[in-house]
This record gives sequence, structure tokens and C-alpha cells, in this order.
Amino acid sequence: MSRSVLITVGLVLALLAVQSVRLGREVLVRLEVLSTAATDSLQWTLSQAEIEQLKLENAVLSARDAQELSQIRREFDILYSRVATIRESRTFKSVREAPENAQILQRVMARIDTLITYIDGPDEALLFGLPQVSKILRKNRDDLRLLALAGLAEHARTTEEKRLNLFAILSRLAWVVLALCVALALTALMMGRLYQRGKRLAERTRFAVARMRAMITSSLDAILVVGDDGRIQEVNGAAETIFGYSRGEATGADMAQLIVPDHLRDAHEQGMQAYRAGGTAKVIGQGRVQLEAKRKSGEIFPVELSITASQSAEETVFVSYLRDISDRIAAEEELTRTRDEALAGERAKADLLTVMSHEMRTPLTGVLGAVELLEGTALSPDQHDYVSAIRTSGDRLMAHVNDVLQLSQLETSVDYEHQRIFNLSDLVQELIDAHQSTARRGRNDLSLHCSLGARGGDVLGRPVALKKVLVNLIENALQFTTDGAVSVDVQRLGQSDTVEISIADTGAGIAERDLDRIFEDFIRLDASYARSSEGTGLGLAITRRIVVALGGDISCESELGEGSLFTISLPLPASHTGGVIDAAHADPAPVSQAPAALQNAGNIQAGDDAARILVVEDNEINRLLVERMLTNLGHQVVLAPGGAEGVAAARAERFDLIFMDISMPEVDGIEATRQIREQGLAECTQIVALTAHVAPRDHARIRDAGLAEVVTKPVSKSTLAEVISRRVRRDRSGGNAPAAAPGQAEAGSSDQGSDITQFFQALGAERGVQFLGAYCEEVDQFLSDLRAAQTLDPDQRQEAHRLAGSAAVLGFTELREALLTIEHIETEEMPDLMALACEWEQASREISAALPGKAAG
Repeated sequence: MSRSVLITVGLVLALLAVQSVRLGREVLVRLEVLSTAATDSLQWTLSQAEIEQLKLENAVLSARDAQELSQIRREFDILYSRVATIRESRTFKSVREAPENAQILQRVMARIDTLITYIDGPDEALLFGLPQVSKILRKNRDDLRLLALAGLAEHARTTEEKRLNLFAILSRLAWVVLALCVALALTALMMGRLYQRGKRLAERTRFAVARMRAMITSSLDAILVVGDDGRIQEVNGAAETIFGYSRGEATGADMAQLIVPDHLRDAHEQGMQAYRAGGTAKVIGQGRVQLEAKRKSGEIFPVELSITASQSAEETVFVSYLRDISDRIAAEEELTRTRDEALAGERAKADLLTVMSHEMRTPLTGVLGAVELLEGTALSPDQHDYVSAIRTSGDRLMAHVNDVLQLSQLETSVDYEHQRIFNLSDLVQELIDAHQSTARRGRNDLSLHCSLGARGGDVLGRPVALKKVLVNLIENALQFTTDGAVSVDVQRLGQSDTVEISIADTGAGIAERDLDRIFEDFIRLDASYARSSEGTGLGLAITRRIVVALGGDISCESELGEGSLFTISLPLPASHTGGVIDAAHADPAPVSQAPAALQNAGNIQAGDDAARILVVEDNEINRLLVERMLTNLGHQVVLAPGGAEGVAAARAERFDLIFMDISMPEVDGIEATRQIREQGLAECTQIVALTAHVAPRDHARIRDAGLAEVVTKPVSKSTLAEVISRRVRRDRSGGNAPAAAPGQAEAGSSDQGSDITQFFQALGAERGVQFLGAYCEEVDQFLSDLRAAQTLDPDQRQEAHRLAGSAAVLGFTELREALLTIEHIETEEMPDLMALACEWEQASREISAALPGKAAG
């Protein structure tokens, strides 16, 4: 069938389709016209004109005095509007165009105009002329009747005309559709003939491509056809490119000698001999196999190989398909290297956070300790307010540091808490009791409903992590609720291991658009300058991560202005073994929430035995502050500035308790503890870590080293008192420590202060002058050593770290940053000391002002 016939058939089909669409649209337009209410409006208006005529006649006949003339005028106005519509509306154009109708309409309008003279005249004239008006209306009645009948006749005529037109259009459309169907039938017939013709052509070409099908279906890149004698019969262009041989060089050559590497050639020959002997094939027909091949240049490279054997009556031919996978192997190696670098980066980030935690907590220990000591002195009301402000800011800073560190730990899925048995009811009740004072401050009612069923309150889980989740949610509810209620509901779902805990409040609520955002990192719904709450926006993000790590789920339902409902579901299997929490590995309750008797347990009064305590701490400020807190508690304190000195002190005398810093130069706290234990120097004395490291893996490492407990800096007097009451043996013989002096027992608190004045107030004038003088000499000597050195050694980095910690406590932020830059510089080359010298010059001037007569640098 020629191409011209196909084109003609296509054009005919297109024209028929266009014509059918055009006629279809015309039918739709006609139907739309018929569906309009124009004819109905025509009949209705003519009928209403008659009705209004009768109403006017009735009003004229019933009028007896001037008061009823208003009804006549109103009915006349309506009649006039109906007649005006007939005279002017396009709907009545066909009625008006009839000659007899035009004459009738002209007579009606003439009478209307005559009536206007009476209607618009005075009441007396209208009342007098009512008989004449009635006469005119009787004449007008017949003409309106004729006009209405003429309208009905015109309506019937136009309707018939439209019906006939629509019938004609539908007839044409039917013929077009019929023609289109015939054309489609012819087209189908032609397509059938074309299909048969194509089928015959496909049958003829099938034989031509049969020999190449195996090669096409399994080809990767290079294609080699090898005879059973091992010689190459055919190669494609890709094989020439990959191996570097031309078609002429490869054809007829021994494949093993050409592309098989030397160290694989014997295995190849043995495999071919085994295959010819009818043995099991190791490569042929085994799909894709990764091996090595050799280029013309001698380069060995990885290939993906697939060999298919094609047997005929005459010979066996091996068709080999080879793909150069050098780029893929390199990409995989790059991905592996990138993955390793990413993991190393995550580890480096975690290590950085650990170091930064230590660097921030070490000066915070001095700051908060100094504030605690300041609160025990005689302060004016203004000074007390300033110290309280410092305390609040220090606690808030510590909370922010903890949030960021905990978020990082959760991102790395670090979990060092082991599952153990604990009483869920008691844990939640303790939290409720601890937050009652906070609830009362906000005039809130904090309540608990616990329903764990017959299986009891003992469960198997991770109590420390669960406590963090509940503290976050309860404090969040109390923070955003005032003059309301917060309820905690704990229930076990049926007989399953799942426990559902709900925290509901009547607070401000959360908008629906924000419900999906509240569990994201650093999200604060009130981010304005005038926000009513403080925080980093990490609380709920940390909560969600902990819940997910515990294998649970958390959700929130809230309505703005009505309150919120947080629900967590956790797998907490019930236990009937009666086990309890391992106190040695559980986080102690916050001191601010502990019973008063416990907070004062370590406060030694007159007549009690004081403990003899060794404090091993490399930072002098922290060492002095801990000494002052312990002295105020009535204990006798021995100080050691490093791990080696701590071991020597433990060897020289017996102590009731040892507080051991962890990060110290030369001999750190873990090594010092190991030496003390190995040498049997403190067999009956417990060693407690006093460290700025907060990561769970660091705490686990510290406990594994033999330390009884980990106390995280900054530390308060009440925390020290609690640890002493828990760790010091009270059955020791004798007591030679002096009792606390009057007034010393309350000298201390736990927040930060960071200037020289507060430093003097904390340590006293004499010790403050002594320390600052020594500090100035140490910094001057450090600068002198740096100027004389060619490279930066580890001892100088350690000294920069130690001096930076003291600078932070003294309030010299810029000096601290300059020292930390020296400590953390990546190269061993000596950096530019100009910035450090300038900052020290500024700091030394401030120290000189506080030390009259002293040369501070």
C-alpha cells in the first residue's frame, strides 16, 4: 500500500473529525439557547401585564376617597413598568415587529400616556376623573389581551423554528459520524494488512539475526569469539579499545598468550582441559565472573567476564564478553575511603565535643564554685542579686552545653546504659515530687495516675534515659502552663510489654502547623526577641532521639490555647524478680531536688568526725575552690597538683576519700588510680572522679578503670556533701580532723563568677595576691619560652591549656582564646605570638590594678 493512500486516509479522518467536532459544538450551542428562560420570560411578562391591568381597574373601582388614591398610583406604576418592558426589551422584539402588534402596542401606550395626566395630577383631579380612568382601562384591557395572545403565537412559531434547525444539525452530525465510522473501519482494515505485511518481513529477518542474538543478549563491552583450539576468531571494536590490539593482531592469536595475565595462565589452561574432558566448568556458563586481564601494554586491570559456549556439529565456539571495571573498582574504593573519612569525621566531632566540654566545664567549675563561696559571705542586697544573676546564667550555660553534647551522642547512637530492673511507679513518683515546687511557683496542679495492672511496677529497661525523657516533658509542660494543671498518666497496654506514658497540660498549646516541627533540632516556636522562655530548642529533639533509641515512639496532640498531650510508648517488660536499680551506675538525682537532709549530710557539725580528703586537680583555681568548699563542710583537705603527686600523697598517708581529676598532664587520673590500686595504697578508700568529661563512653571508661563514681564539673558544695555522705566510711577509728568553724558550714554555693574582685572575695586577699603573682610569672615565662623555641612541643600545648583555664576563671576571655589557639594549632611551626602578647599586656594591666605595687608583666 502506497504512502499517498495512507496520507489520504489520514486527511479524510482528520476532516471528518473536525466536522464532527464543529457540528457537536453547534448542537451544544443550540441546546444551550433552548435551555434559557427567554421564552418563559416573554409569556410571564405578557401575563403579568394583564394581571396588573386588572389590579389597577379593581383599585379604581374600589377608591372612595383621597386616602385610597396612593394604591391606584402604585398599581399604575407597576402596569407602566410592564408595558415599558414590552416596548423596550429585546425579548419582545419579534412581538413588536409584527404590524398588528405594533398598532396594538401604540394604542396601549397612548392610553397609558393619557392616564399619566390623571395619575400625576392633584388628588382632587384624580378623584374627580376616576370614572374616565375606569373607562380608559376597560378599553385598554382588550388590547392587552390581544397583545398577550400575539406573544403566545410568536413564541410557538419561534420554538418550532428552533426545533427544526436543531433537527437539521443533528441529521448532519449523524451523517458525519457514520462517515467517520466507515473511515475508521477502512483504516482498521488497512492496519490489519500492514500488520500481516510486517509479520512476514519479521519472519524473513529472523534468520539473519539468529547468529548474533547470543552475542547481543549477553554482551557487556568487549566481545571475543574463540575456537576450541584457544585461538581468537573475531573481536569487536570495543575489544580493540580495551586491550589495545588491532583486529589483525588479535585474529588468529592464542587468547591465553594475548590477554590472560601470567599468574592466571596455568589455571586457565587447566580449566580448558577439564572442560574439554567433560569436567565441571568453573567459568564457562557460570555467568559474570570478576577476574583480571592484561592489556597490550602489560597493564593488569580488573574485568567482569561472561563466557558462553556455542556448540555445533563441526566445532565448539566460545563467545566471551568482557567489561573493564577499573572505574567501578576505583569508585568503590573511593566510596570506601569517603565512608571511612566520614566515620573518622564523626569520631573527630565527638572527640571535639568531649574536649570542648572539658574546656568549658573546667573554667565553669571555678566560676560556679567561686559564686557558691561568695553566697556564703556577707553580701549587700545588690551584690546578692548580682551573684544570683551569675548563678542563673551559669546554670543556663551548663544546660545548653549538656543539650548540645547529648544531641551529638544520640546522633552517633552511643548507648552505654545497660538494661536493669527498676520500679517504674517509684521513678515517676520521685519525679513528680521533685517538680512540685516548680508547679507551685506557676500555680499549677501536678498530678500522677499510675495503672500498671497486676504485673506490678518493676520493669526491665534503662531508667536513666527514661528519667531524662520524663524530666524534659514534665519541665516543658510546667514551663508553658500557668494557673492550670499538668497530669502524668502511666499505664500498661493490656498484657503486652508496652507501657504508655502521657503528659497532658492546660498550657498555651501548639499550633497545628507546628506539630511536625517541634521534634526538629534547634526549633523554638517563639523565636522573637520578646520570647517568654529560654532554651536552645533541643529539648524535644533530644527527647525524641532517646525514645527512638529505647525502641519506642513519641507523639503530640495539641490545640492552640487549650493545652498539649505528649504520649510516649516504650517496651518495658514487667519483672517479678524484685530487683532494684544499681545505684553505683545510676545517675544521682539533681541536688536541687534532693531531700534537705541529704544535701546537708556531708556538713560536719561540732562533735562529729571530719573526713580527711585528698583532692587531685591540675587546675589551681578549681583545686583551691574545691578545697574551700570541703573546708567549709568541716573536712580536712590535702591538695595534689597532678597525678604523680596524688599517688605520692596516697602513699604518704591514709585518706577517707579521694577526689581525682581525669585530664591531667603526664600522669592522668586513670593512670594515677591504676597505680594507687596496684600498689595497694588506698585499699579501704574510694576514689571518685571529678571531671569535666560528660560523654557516657568517658564515664564508662572511667568506671571501668576502678573509680567508684563520676562527679561532673562544675561541682557544688551540696554535691560534694552528698558524695561524701555516700562514700566515706563512718566506722573509721578516731577522728583528728578539726570541726567546722562557726559560720563556715554555709559558705558556698554553685554558680559562676568570673572577675578579679569576685576571685579575691572567694579566696581571700592574701591567697588571691599569691595566686595572681604566680600566674603572672607563669605567663611571662611561657611567653619567653615560646619566643625562644623554634617549634611547638606537646608540653607547651599542655601549658597553654592550663593557663587558658585560669584565664577563663579570671574573666580574660580574649587571653583564653589566644592560649587555646596556641594549644590547638594544627602545625608544629611556632605561630605568630603578637595576638597573645597583646592580650596578655591588656590582662596584666588589669591584674596590676588589683595588685598595687606588683609588677604584673
